Amino acid sequence: MQYVALGKDGPRISRLSMGCGRLPDDDDASTELIRRAVAAGINFLETATFYCNNRCLEKTGLGIKGLRDRVMVQVKVGTEWEATADSFRREMESQFARLGVDRADFFQFGWLAWERMPVVLKRGGPLEGVRRFQDEGLVKHVGFTGHDTPENFIKILETGLFGSITVSYNLLNRAYERTIERAGELGVGVIVMNPVGGGMLAAPSETLRRLVPGGARTTAAAALRFVLANPGVTTACSGMGSLEQLAENLATADDTGDLTAAEHERMRGILDEYRALGESFCTGCKYCMPCPHGLDIPASFHLYNYHKVYGFTEWAKGQYAAMKAECRADRCTRCGDCEAKCPQKVPIREQLAAVAAQFA
Repeated sequence: MQYVALGKDGPRISRLSMGCGRLPDDDDASTELIRRAVAAGINFLETATFYCNNRCLEKTGLGIKGLRDRVMVQVKVGTEWEATADSFRREMESQFARLGVDRADFFQFGWLAWERMPVVLKRGGPLEGVRRFQDEGLVKHVGFTGHDTPENFIKILETGLFGSITVSYNLLNRAYERTIERAGELGVGVIVMNPVGGGMLAAPSETLRRLVPGGARTTAAAALRFVLANPGVTTACSGMGSLEQLAENLATADDTGDLTAAEHERMRGILDEYRALGESFCTGCKYCMPCPHGLDIPASFHLYNYHKVYGFTEWAKGQYAAMKAECRADRCTRCGDCEAKCPQKVPIREQLAAVAAQFA
C-alpha cells in the first residue's frame, strides 16, 4: 500500500481508502471485509449515518473493534441552516457512541455549499463547536464535502478553513478537475468519492479499459487508475461490498505508480474526444423538453451515448428497461415538437427510433 500526506498538514493516508456505504448486509461479512481491508494497509474509513439502511456506524464500529490504532475514521454532520455549535456537538457525540469510539480522526462538514458558509461561521455556530472538539483532542482533521458548483467549492477552499475536501470524480464525471487542481495549489488534501462511478464503471467497456496505457484488467481497474493518476488526488475512497471487489481494488492501487502526469493528461484528452463524440448526438441541453407526450428525450439519449461512445451496452439496456414506459424512446409519436426547439438541429425523431431499436 502506498501512503501520502493528506494536504500540507494532514496525516499520511493510504492511496486506496474505504467508503463504508456498501458494506454487506450481514454484520459478520462486513466485519470481515473491514478487517481484511485494514490488514491490507487501508487506514482510512469514510462513514455517514444514513449509509447501509442507517446502520453504517454500527457496522463500521464492529469492523474496527480492537484495530483503533491502525485505522482512521471519518464522521460528518450535515450543515443545516439551523445548525449551532451545540447541535453539532450532540450529533458528533451520538456518532461516536454508535461507532464505539471516543474520538474522530477526521471530521467533515457534510453537504456544504457556499451559500451556507454564513451558518458555519456565525457566532456560536458549527465551526466554533468543531474547533472546541479539536482543542479537546476529540477531532483531529477538519474538511468538507458536498455537491456545490466547482467554482463555489474553490471559494470555500480559498477561505483557508479546511484541510481536505471530498468530491466526486471519475472517468465520466470530471466536473471538479479544476477544484482538485486548486486544492493541490493550496495544500488541501483531496479525497475522491465515486471513483468507480457508484458502481457503474464496474460494467465492462473495452473502450475505457484500453484508455489506460498498456491496458487495464477491467473497466473498474481503468477507472481507479485514472483517478489515482491525477496528481491532485490524495486518495480514492471506494465503496466496496465484497472481498472480490476489495482484492481487485488493492491490485489496481498497487499498479498506479507507472502512470505519469503526462499520461494522465493524454487520457483526459482522449476522454474529451469521447465527450465531443457523444455531444454530436445530444448535448443534454434539454431545450427539447417537455415532450407533449411525456417522453424523457435527454435520458434516452444519455443512455444511448453510454452505449455508443463507451460501450456500456448491457448497462444502458438495463437502465432503459427500468425507465417508466411512457418516458421511453419507443413511445415517440414523431410529432416533431422537439426538433423545432433543438438548437443543435439534431434529427431527434430519427435518433429516438435508433435508441428504441438498440434497446428494444
